[in-house]
Amino acid sequence: MVKIIGQEEKEPEDIDIDDDDEKTKKKGVKIISSEETERVASPEPMIEAEIIDEPVIMEEPVFEPEPIPTAPSSEPIYEEPIPEPVFETPELIEEEAPGPMIESTPSEAKQTGMTTLDDVILSLENKGPLAIDAKRVHRAMIVIMEKYHDLRPGFSYSWVTPEPPENSKKILEYKVQDALVSLWLIKDFTYSHYHIKPKEYSLPSDLMKLIHLAKIELLRNRPRHIQLDRPGQARLYVENFGKKILYQIANKHSIKIGNTPEEEMKVLDDLTSVLARYTVGLGLFEYFLEDPYMQDIYVDAPAPKNPIHASMGGLANKELYDKFVTNVILSNEDVDSMVSRFRYESGRPFSEAMPVLETDLVQHQTRVTAIGKPLSPDGIGIAFRRHSTDPWTMLKLIDNGTVSPLSAGLLSFLIEGHCTMLVSGSRGAGKSSLLGSLLLEFPTIQRILTIEDTLELPVPEMQKLGYKVQRMFVQSTLGGKGEMTADDALRTSLRLGESALILGEVRGQEARTLYEAMRTGTAGSSVMGTFHADSAKSTFERATSDMGIPATSFMATDIIVVQTLTQSKGSQKLLRRCTQIAETAKTSDVPGEFNDLMMYDSDNDLLMETDVFNYKSERIGEIARKWGISMEDALNDIRVRARYRLDAVEYAREHDKPQLLKIEWVARMNNKYWALRESAISDGDLNFNKILEQWRKWFLEGAKYA
Repeated sequence: MVKIIGQEEKEPEDIDIDDDDEKTKKKGVKIISSEETERVASPEPMIEAEIIDEPVIMEEPVFEPEPIPTAPSSEPIYEEPIPEPVFETPELIEEEAPGPMIESTPSEAKQTGMTTLDDVILSLENKGPLAIDAKRVHRAMIVIMEKYHDLRPGFSYSWVTPEPPENSKKILEYKVQDALVSLWLIKDFTYSHYHIKPKEYSLPSDLMKLIHLAKIELLRNRPRHIQLDRPGQARLYVENFGKKILYQIANKHSIKIGNTPEEEMKVLDDLTSVLARYTVGLGLFEYFLEDPYMQDIYVDAPAPKNPIHASMGGLANKELYDKFVTNVILSNEDVDSMVSRFRYESGRPFSEAMPVLETDLVQHQTRVTAIGKPLSPDGIGIAFRRHSTDPWTMLKLIDNGTVSPLSAGLLSFLIEGHCTMLVSGSRGAGKSSLLGSLLLEFPTIQRILTIEDTLELPVPEMQKLGYKVQRMFVQSTLGGKGEMTADDALRTSLRLGESALILGEVRGQEARTLYEAMRTGTAGSSVMGTFHADSAKSTFERATSDMGIPATSFMATDIIVVQTLTQSKGSQKLLRRCTQIAETAKTSDVPGEFNDLMMYDSDNDLLMETDVFNYKSERIGEIARKWGISMEDALNDIRVRARYRLDAVEYAREHDKPQLLKIEWVARMNNKYWALRESAISDGDLNFNKILEQWRKWFLEGAKYA
């Protein structure tokens, strides 16, 4: 029951939707729950006062349609009345109810002198209820409500704040599917604002009604032959069958969807996409998973009280912080629905007895970790870790400053020299991104085996380019049905022939198995993996102390590459940087000693070579001896690899051709360099300056057509 101030309480009337009398239609009043009314961001309760012009506080009318006539037997059957969807947002209605909303602007609010609820309360206290200007108060209240309220259509449970924060400046704008995304810098805050405007949230009310009715009909007629644990199959069904349902309902309710057949088909395609998103998809949340800049997305418990926040990367603009708070709030229904789907698709338990669920959303290349009660006392919280849909390459990492050209040349040389290598760093530092880029430094003919519990490495993209890669998917730390453990998979990989062995993460029992294989020489031509530690020394200490790997066994590791999150001069903006490349000092009498080849210089924001790098490196010298070249030639090889990568990055920047930094061109560039070097070796003239000039000529000829 909605109370009309200054009048007797009346029951709202139920009106037939097909009644042509517009005045009669507008008498219905929708009663909303206390949960919905909390969506109005007013910290104070509504003040009841006897106002002169008696404005009425009401909700948007809700109507009940008559039953849809039964369709022919070959079509879906509509048997029950289906409620009309409403745009669920509290509204203020004028005194002459039922009538249209008052058009109010910020300038009108300024004229009233009241821009917050506190202003309204103060006016009532100072002037008294009988002396105030009701229309003036009414205009101010409308502006306040429009500014702070959240809204959502009836077919969605996710709330969206329509306006960006005050004192914010728009920095960047782009589209994700049909949604407009804008990124804002907020004055006096050290985080940015992510503002999304989904197209479906601004559809005409009759089209919202159409989607709502179609959604109900789809849920009512779930096909038994569709496997819901295969999202692609379910989505294809909705896209095909949903279009037919939308067209039928539009005809039954005389909802106009276009002026021409072409326009109708375009609108139906758009509505079908929305319908699929909010039935077999993840609803509004899908936009976050489709945003190419998104890296980590967080839903904190309780979800209805915390806006989604995220970390983003790859943005060209340097003004923005990498941490963002969004204008989207999920409901409990959203969160429960998502977790139910994750549990069903993964086959893993999620309950109070097992309050943690980890799974992969393969179609979105995302890792999900959900926690619930009693571990999370406020309800379900979810963390989404997105893998890059466009694989990282050494050239991309040079372009954004993560690695220097010389460090890229050094790592390429060490990989070709079959060094065992660990990429260490904290969570979110970019270890997997760096490891994935290093895989492209193997020759395409080199066989590679990968072992992962989260599919992050760019194996499918590499296979398309001719790389010989076999991946193995293993059980996560929480387990799963029918999945092999990482240790079992590693033991199996040792029987799969000579290969470079890549571990997504080195931990647990498989670490001991790996080092045993490395010491006996059965681990293949090269071994690489990621490790949780923040320096070469801490990598050794954690491996020997926490994992029980003997110090002498750890000496089988050749190179430690450290990737960290840095804060230049204490800034809140986090930078992913390679901060150390060190070799194990195998000639030392004390295990756990390292020689630094390159170290990060924070003043210049650059990874710099050390004295050991020039002529004193054990690993570079060992590779030079194995290849039958001098130490000087080995260093020249490294510097030429660095130079041609820098040339490619500078050309891409100058000519605005980011495609030159992608995996396809990186593979072509590396293959060309190896071919030129092989030709020089065959001719007996290993002149690296000549090789570089030949490479540049080839690159400049091909790059202009990229």
